[in-house]
Amino acid sequence: MIPLTIGICAYNEEWNIGELLTNILSIQGIPKDAEVIAVCSGCQDGTAEVVREFARRDRRVKLIEEPRRLGKAAAVNKILSKAKGEQIVFVSADVIPRQDCIMSLVRTMADENVGIACGRPEPIPRGRKLVKGLVETLWGFHNWQLEKLNHAGVLMHASEVFCVRNGIVKQIPRGLVNDDAFLAVAAKGRGYRIKYVPQSEVKVFGPQTISDYLTQRRRIIAGHYQVRSATGHFSQYLFYSLLARPKLTLETLAGYFAKKRKIAGGLVAGLVEVMANLLALSDIVRGRSHAVWSISSTAKTATEL
Repeated sequence: MIPLTIGICAYNEEWNIGELLTNILSIQGIPKDAEVIAVCSGCQDGTAEVVREFARRDRRVKLIEEPRRLGKAAAVNKILSKAKGEQIVFVSADVIPRQDCIMSLVRTMADENVGIACGRPEPIPRGRKLVKGLVETLWGFHNWQLEKLNHAGVLMHASEVFCVRNGIVKQIPRGLVNDDAFLAVAAKGRGYRIKYVPQSEVKVFGPQTISDYLTQRRRIIAGHYQVRSATGHFSQYLFYSLLARPKLTLETLAGYFAKKRKIAGGLVAGLVEVMANLLALSDIVRGRSHAVWSISSTAKTATEL
């Protein structure tokens, strides 16, 4: 085996994929014998052509094309089946990693008891004041909670960039939305620890409209119920955490909003989160699938990086 595989699942990411690959190959300090597998799934823009050009120039880059879009789970499974690395770092195609992001995760995996190391997403706030506030609050609390759960030794979640030991799972269920959450539950179930690595930072592009924000949250929350159905366990999203570890979760919530002095913003974010949960539950009851989801057009721009 080689030391490292980097997996990227992409759909119509021409706007960012070139910058992401340049970042991975030139800035992250990955080994010369690493591989970068990019699965381009039913792309209708120039994503595959950009990856193909990188593959011509750098033998570490490998392109897998799907003629039609089959959903992220299918792309993840292709990476899992092809990966030769002892560790696999999954990077979302629409992010930009900070320097040393990837290798910080890999170094954390030197501890054989660690099954997953996950990084810190930092949003690029855009759009109107309300949506910018929601995105900042969501990711701010997300990272705060990861840190607290990490310190408590009970973390069972991943993020927009994470490293997983090859072989923890062979495949993930078809149609799954939250691959990171499923892999975290699987790793924990096999006795591994999950570590949060805050210095492994990626810049993420959040939605710019309330409609796109709700759609995104609805899909992700429905994905957590999928994970529960597939594994018998929830990953650590807010509403489950309130039930499973109410004291720790309430202390985490109170600590975050007191420190940030955003009590009113927290109440608004909480109301929107309740709405997203109700919509997600409605989808579960009606059997609506999010396997191939609608893309948020307002999150697909790098103009404000």
